[in-house]
Amino acid sequence: MVTSPEQPISSAPTAGEAASAGAALLGVLGVSAALVPAGPLAVAVAGVVAGGLALTGLDWGRVGRLVLRLKWFYLSLLVFYGLWPTGSGDWVTGLQEAGWRIVALMLVVVLVVWLTGRFPRPALVRALGGILSGPRQVLGRWGERFARRLFLALAIFEGERSALEQRRAGLRGVRRARLAQVREWLVLRLDQALAGSGDVAADIPAESGIPLGGRIPKGALVWLWAGVVAVWCVALGTGIE
Repeated sequence: MVTSPEQPISSAPTAGEAASAGAALLGVLGVSAALVPAGPLAVAVAGVVAGGLALTGLDWGRVGRLVLRLKWFYLSLLVFYGLWPTGSGDWVTGLQEAGWRIVALMLVVVLVVWLTGRFPRPALVRALGGILSGPRQVLGRWGERFARRLFLALAIFEGERSALEQRRAGLRGVRRARLAQVREWLVLRLDQALAGSGDVAADIPAESGIPLGGRIPKGALVWLWAGVVAVWCVALGTGIE
């Protein structure tokens, strides 16, 4: 059974495991931030980085499921940039920009799946909590509590499909009313997860990631941070000499 956000983690990670998870977390955030403008060359470099990380182990099934769950967001990007292209470009230019942004978002999904697949949740929670709490933990345990709730909410987002289908099958009425009820239910579940509800925590699937005490992918961390430097050099237009 998965602990609630306010309960202690049963298998506490070591300082080394938390440090490695923190380095990976910051690296993924670094690459993701460089992908915000979605420049074609930066996206290409990030694709190479993600491809190298995938060779160390990646659950492509999870990647596919999460990518498909964002399909309506992809469509909204195509419509928005196709109808209102940036600058003086036409609709073709707008669709090209939307395409690069969609690819960038897919790469972020790959990076997140790799991160949560290579590091167990307790290590990621401790790492993110330490980062958010600031130097010398000046904010106390606020960062760790927020990190627990965040990863719980992410797990619910990924694992609620079966519960959502059951909920939808039991609804009656016109389609718009059913969609509104499902949306309200999902918002309620997310609020409960962020508030640390034990009932919701019990529905969360088991943790992914390598077991605590397992081999830390140090070579993958080196590759990741080399990618962070490369993608930011490209994104800032400086290149690599």
